[in-house]
Amino acid sequence: MSRTILVTGGAGHVGSHIIEQLIQKNPEDKIISLDNYFNGSKNNHISRAEYREGHTKDIDKLIPETPDIVFHLGEYARIAPSFDDIEQVFDMNTIGTFAVVEFCKKRKVSKLVYAASSTKFATNGEERFANPYSFTKANNVDLINNYGKWCKKMSNPDFEFNYAICYFYNAFGPREKGEGKYSTLIAKFQQLYLENKSFTVNKPGTQKRNFTYVGDLAQGMILAAEKGNGDGYTLNNTKAYSIIEIAQSFGGPIEYKDGYPGRQDSGDTPIQDKARTELGWKTTIDIIDYIKDFVAKHPRQK
Repeated sequence: MSRTILVTGGAGHVGSHIIEQLIQKNPEDKIISLDNYFNGSKNNHISRAEYREGHTKDIDKLIPETPDIVFHLGEYARIAPSFDDIEQVFDMNTIGTFAVVEFCKKRKVSKLVYAASSTKFATNGEERFANPYSFTKANNVDLINNYGKWCKKMSNPDFEFNYAICYFYNAFGPREKGEGKYSTLIAKFQQLYLENKSFTVNKPGTQKRNFTYVGDLAQGMILAAEKGNGDGYTLNNTKAYSIIEIAQSFGGPIEYKDGYPGRQDSGDTPIQDKARTELGWKTTIDIIDYIKDFVAKHPRQK
């Protein structure tokens, strides 16, 4: 049976991989992307999907269909730049996400799958207040969890607000953005490597991250749509690496600079195993192996 599936942020890094896997899994499904192209790219479009441009706060007008599933990734998704973009962060992550949640409630969508941020867990939960991005993402988790409770007390007792919340840990892989203010670390380092430049690392460089392959994140979201229920699906590679180790894997040299190093070490954060035990999810590619393969395919010019 064919379904209608909406992916907000479908032209982004992880969103495009979700669409790709959904189409491969069931070509009969109608897949719609809603993206404002703030950080997404038309280069990420997947054939057979339908793309609509617009803000999630206008979702009710832009999506007349009633989807069976909504994957919500269409938010502002960078830590350091969020200090300079507070208005945009709240516009996309607070106003936009509230509209998506209300849309799912009013349309009686069967399942909302939300891409949350692992920053919520860092520093015993205190990191959620450390920057505008983390703050809004953690608040959205509270919002969705509360809607699950509130809908049981609302005027339509027959409707149950079904959702699954997944937590991302440093996505890497094809379609990353390597240039500009919103570039991601691995893609940025790939670009510096190809340009034969030093790898710039914000001090101290020992901060650790759990880098997770983008295809694995997409698969985790899809499994959460199929079998997940509620909060707590952390999608992570269990082995953490420091930023210095990542730069050294590319071959260096490293240039240290002052700058915002991001959240505290995610590698020291206790990680729930719910995604593995309930969904059967697993990681398939380690970041160091990925970098080694990239370096082997692109010998650096001396």
